[in-house]
Amino acid sequence: MYSILSGAGLGSVILSRFKYRDRATIVGDILGTIYHDPRGKTKTGIMRSTNLNFNQANKYLDFLILCDMVKATNPLKSQELARYRLTDKGLVLLKNFDVWQLVLETFRQKII
Repeated sequence: MYSILSGAGLGSVILSRFKYRDRATIVGDILGTIYHDPRGKTKTGIMRSTNLNFNQANKYLDFLILCDMVKATNPLKSQELARYRLTDKGLVLLKNFDVWQLVLETFRQKII
């Protein structure tokens, strides 16, 4: 099936959906999704936006809290445990993330 689709030029589109993300990209996705919600994001919202499961989201959020990139704030609703917001350090990383991705991609392709 993929050979038929790749012959039609659609194979790269279908297969590109299933490429793995590296850890830096996942961290950038988490920081970006938190940044775009001014009230902060719940863990469930982060999981849905970044396509992570519960264990993965816990691992990355614990790491980001430990590195002082993200902080857990008071919940807005009674059923929420916490809302996650960016710290100043996390905001700086997010602003420079595109530059770092360009540098990483350069090394991955060995253009230098």
